[in-house]
Amino acid sequence: MSDEDLARACRPARESDIDGILALRRSVLTGVWWDDERFVRWRYFPGPIVDGETPFWVFVKDGEILGACGVEPVTLVVDGVPMSAARTLDIMVRPDLDGLGLGAFMNLVLFRRFPITLVTGSNERSHNLLARMFHHTTDLRFWKLPLRARAVLDAKLNLGSASAILTSPVDLLLTVRRAISKPVLPRGVALLPMDAFDSRVEALSRRCERSGRVMVRRSLEYLNWRFVRNPRCHYWMIGAFSGDRLEGYVVTRFNVARPNSRGDAEIVDWLVAPDADAHNEVMSALIHAGVEQLREEGAGIVSCAIASADSPAAIEALGFHLRPAERLPFFVRAADATLHERLSVGGDWYITRGDFDVE
Repeated sequence: MSDEDLARACRPARESDIDGILALRRSVLTGVWWDDERFVRWRYFPGPIVDGETPFWVFVKDGEILGACGVEPVTLVVDGVPMSAARTLDIMVRPDLDGLGLGAFMNLVLFRRFPITLVTGSNERSHNLLARMFHHTTDLRFWKLPLRARAVLDAKLNLGSASAILTSPVDLLLTVRRAISKPVLPRGVALLPMDAFDSRVEALSRRCERSGRVMVRRSLEYLNWRFVRNPRCHYWMIGAFSGDRLEGYVVTRFNVARPNSRGDAEIVDWLVAPDADAHNEVMSALIHAGVEQLREEGAGIVSCAIASADSPAAIEALGFHLRPAERLPFFVRAADATLHERLSVGGDWYITRGDFDVE
């Protein structure tokens, strides 16, 4: 293909492309347990399609979609200054064309369109490509907390009928450990379940957007779309309120729609205002409340993942154990060299599982 043909072939998707997009996804994805058409429409086609504005790009040759990539526009706040950026998601190429440079070409097209590009996560096939084209800025690190011994032991040992006898004493110890580590809620702060987010979450996000921190702004529209209307998974939200002011929130999930024999559940996203009284205590109380919600739902193990300098102490105080070998890479690229250098400081980023799609 000529340079001109290549440029024309990579374009924003249209409504008429959905069947071809689903066919490409079927050829690439394995173990699909969700309604993929419903997911794609929610993720990339949530409203009327205006040509050139859809957040999904395709590479088309002779009427066939050979590659695709999702794009999520976000507001990135760097040292308190908001700027437009984009997350790239779900980049995929028809399997017989894998390794021929089509994925790299699509990224180059997107670089020209979006001056700041973010990518969270990689697999064996994509990691080398991302490391060449982006800066590997930091990693999300994982912590885990067992709630039921059987969830851990059954995966390692075939105990049969003896499982209940052996795990009951351990479960009692785990319960006692959680009771001992239960944080004291600061005076004047109440934890309340939330059915949805309102405008107070935007005021909370702006309180967190400060010098020395790089984060994606949490907006009312984004959080409700991402967690309340998500077709692949049910989420729970708990807010910490001081009077009518939102001091922080936590989002959790326990997905039993997919294969989940151990009862794995996740603390997905949390945010606590740095100027809140007893900041660490509010954070610990929120995460503890999220854990108890998941336990009541039947979870066996709770994990959380984050890239942040101000959260590990609160996590570990609740009994979560760091898993040093488990990491999720985060990549960034900015067209402006000075900004790229600023965004390459990994210790200043605030990233959670809420910043990418894994249900």
